Amino acid sequence: MKKIIINEVKCKKCGDMIESKEVNDFKRCACGSVAVDGGHEYIKRIGNKDDIIELSKFENIVIKEVKKDE
Repeated sequence: MKKIIINEVKCKKCGDMIESKEVNDFKRCACGSVAVDGGHEYIKRIGNKDDIIELSKFENIVIKEVKKDE
């Protein structure tokens, strides 16, 4: 399982780096070609994937199973 640390992209057309920091924190680059949304909860991209440089960072999370004594 992965936790989103940074939800960010760079637009290849205008060079803007845009980051979504919270849920429903929709951000669009200056030229309007790409957008990012979701904060640390989900990854959402809008625009042509060929115009996006992905800059998001993730942390791997290990979930341990806790067994109850019988």
